[in-house]
Amino acid sequence: MTTPAPLAPTDLFAEVSHIITSSHNADETLSRIVRMIAEQTQVDGCSIYGYLSKEDLLVLKATHGLNQETVGQVRMHSSEGLVGLVLEQMQPVHVAQMQSHLRFKPFPQTNEDSLSSLLGVPLIEHRQPFGVLVVHTIESRDFSEDEISVLTTIASQISSLVSKTLLIQQLDKTAVHTAVPVQRGSQRISGNSVASGVATGRAAVMQQTTLEEPTRLSERTPEDELADLQAALDHVTEDTLKLVDKISGYVGPDEAAIFHVHLMFLEDHTFQEKIQQHIEEGATVAWAIYETIEEYLIAFEEIDDPYLREKGTDLKDVGYRLLNYLGHGRSVVTEKAGILVARQLLPGDIARLNPDCIQGILTSSGGVVSHTAILARSLLVPAVCISEDELATIHEGDEIALDGDVGLVVLHPSEEVLGEFSRRLEQERLYRKHLESYRELPCQTQDGERIGIYANVAMEGDVLQLEHYGAEGVGLYRTEIYFLSLDRYPQVEEQEKTYSRILSRVPKDQRMIFRTLDIGADKAAPYMGFQQEENPFLGFRALRRQLRQPEVLKKQIKALFLAARTHDNVQLLFPMVMELDEFRKAKKLVEKCRNELELQGLDVPKLPVGAMFEVPAAVMLCDHFMPELDFCSIGSNDLTQYVLAVDRNNPQTSNLYDPLHPSVLQLIRRLADSAKRHDKPLELCGEMASDPDGCVVLVGLGIRLLSMNPPLIPVVKERLSQVTLEQAQKIAKRALEMHSAGEVRRHIRRTIGTARKLPA
Repeated sequence: MTTPAPLAPTDLFAEVSHIITSSHNADETLSRIVRMIAEQTQVDGCSIYGYLSKEDLLVLKATHGLNQETVGQVRMHSSEGLVGLVLEQMQPVHVAQMQSHLRFKPFPQTNEDSLSSLLGVPLIEHRQPFGVLVVHTIESRDFSEDEISVLTTIASQISSLVSKTLLIQQLDKTAVHTAVPVQRGSQRISGNSVASGVATGRAAVMQQTTLEEPTRLSERTPEDELADLQAALDHVTEDTLKLVDKISGYVGPDEAAIFHVHLMFLEDHTFQEKIQQHIEEGATVAWAIYETIEEYLIAFEEIDDPYLREKGTDLKDVGYRLLNYLGHGRSVVTEKAGILVARQLLPGDIARLNPDCIQGILTSSGGVVSHTAILARSLLVPAVCISEDELATIHEGDEIALDGDVGLVVLHPSEEVLGEFSRRLEQERLYRKHLESYRELPCQTQDGERIGIYANVAMEGDVLQLEHYGAEGVGLYRTEIYFLSLDRYPQVEEQEKTYSRILSRVPKDQRMIFRTLDIGADKAAPYMGFQQEENPFLGFRALRRQLRQPEVLKKQIKALFLAARTHDNVQLLFPMVMELDEFRKAKKLVEKCRNELELQGLDVPKLPVGAMFEVPAAVMLCDHFMPELDFCSIGSNDLTQYVLAVDRNNPQTSNLYDPLHPSVLQLIRRLADSAKRHDKPLELCGEMASDPDGCVVLVGLGIRLLSMNPPLIPVVKERLSQVTLEQAQKIAKRALEMHSAGEVRRHIRRTIGTARKLPA
């Protein structure tokens, strides 16, 4: 194994993707992956072991260098062998002479006698191990840190794809060929909130949520049936690509990525071959598809992991759409209007909804993590999940009042209840209309002190909200959401296209601040290779990780440089800076990326570079930072968490979390004073900026740039228009002398009153 490998780890995903799309089945895919890794890393052997959690077994799934006949035959408990040791420790294991190691478990049938050294790394998805990637060399050797890093990076990049391949392989081998018969006054119903919001309307019941079993025996030739199969596959593939485009247009490509697994099923040759086999045995194409789907769904039910079991919904969606093309359809969701009632809505169903016609969604399946829930929230459609028995009591045209905030459904609501819901809707409508008057107005205090108001956004579709809510630009673009939506690290060209699309939607005279990848073990995609940490908030995350593994950060910086060639409003923000040396290294990396692009003959602009102050240590040394940065930002959420030693996501301590605590305010005042002395722009991002009490204190402390979630911008504009700068300064001065956040809030509300809020 050489370092660097001939194929850079960050380019490996493209090669693996090519293998998957060009292979005929899951077995072939895995075999080609291990061969490719062995060749590109120049080792003598490479194997993938899958972990069967239910049986607590590691099984050899693919190998290059060992006896191919032992694939599927070599099995060991997770407590056995060096491969088991990798799984136990959840970190790389490397030995120069594996035969002499105490944990070595021999399998002579594999012909492993000729191999000496071993390096194994865990394969992880959804923070859970699903296998182990192992490489061997004939020569006895100690693997270097760089070699371990290379293989760890490779494992993180291929994990998601390999896990899906193993899943499909498992389904291919588990699905059975046995026909499965398909089983065929005012009321308040409590359910689970899936997507927030309030709605009233008539029930639009989607009756046909399960399909009748199609006719089995065909009166046509197998060739005719196979031709129809190919036509259906082509049609649904094209339809899926259109759905991706449609959802991307509504809410951005992040949500549209859920349809990628649909394409994977459509391309899976084993899936296709099972259908073809039924056809060749005399079945109709519709029955063959129906039967194959049922076989796979049985296999899905055997999977313990709910995250993986959810993929069964995707397969069902694919099957239903194939059958719909062949004339075995269900209710047409796009023609429905009102409160859509369905036992189950598939992702394709949701994607076809017209949000202007559907006021709400009521189902009996799919939780808050389901694809249905994700899409409903993105499309701003209220949704509630209730029991199947309760759902069965609802009929076409029934009047329904639906509260997605608390998970309440009122069937046949009384005039009083309808009046209550109407008042809520009207109250919200009137208040939002009132707030609209602030959209075009600048944000300023009662006596004319100007405050810059910007938006925090996380997805491409969020940028469309800027003008609607009166934002003056983007104060924080969280690029990690884009990365988390993918199955691998994106290349420079991909990122450039994404960032360019985003920039095209923002006026060129408005600032656009991109925060570089802010990822830790608490929020990471499987391919990123994060290990479990005792305290991920204090762990190997954000800038400290990116500087240790700079290739990902370099690609992101280069993509932003390229996207900024036609936009001069781009600024670059580094998260979780702790030491000045970290910031200096980050700046050097920016300059290095710029120089490399210029050497390629590309004309790229200089980008303003800033630091996000969210670590108390950096705040205490802010005077040392200021001369070396172009602007700065306060991450109030994490700063509060670190100052108060309170996990805001822990229900046992969340009541202690309040950014208006005087200790947090004192640090913010320190930063504001330092930024003013050095004439550096300072903005505050985080929930504190949109807090009706917090925004007043911040202005009093000297903050003149606030960035927040777009819908809350009008609320803040209204609140600040009701106070003078002198009032805000007096409130802030008094707050710094207090002892608790509660005391600060009581003082604010006694002085200037309680702010109105958007209705829940």
